[in-house]
Amino acid sequence: MDFGKIMKKIKLLHVARGLIIAYAIFIGLFALDISFGIGFFIHLIPTMIFLGTLIVTWKKPLIAGILFIFEGLGTIIVWDTYRDPFVFLIISVIPIIIGVLFLLKKSKNSFFV
Repeated sequence: MDFGKIMKKIKLLHVARGLIIAYAIFIGLFALDISFGIGFFIHLIPTMIFLGTLIVTWKKPLIAGILFIFEGLGTIIVWDTYRDPFVFLIISVIPIIIGVLFLLKKSKNSFFV
């Protein structure tokens, strides 16, 4: 099958949404190192921020793209991920890539459908 036909079948918006859900689950796993209580819910705040952004911007890909890029940049500042390249790639680059996917969907000249 041709690559173009495959890409027409894959909805870029669904890929971006699936990635942010998987990323939120990954970030939520870090809350499991705390016993259930107030600390557990405090560690779930980043997960709720990412999922809340996804829910609020479900039908607005342009706004979602911009917000996820800013959230990715925010993780660099808040968690100091620039100090370790591996942590930077895993924690900060993924939301930025997801934001770019949302922005690619919004542009009319995009290769993706």
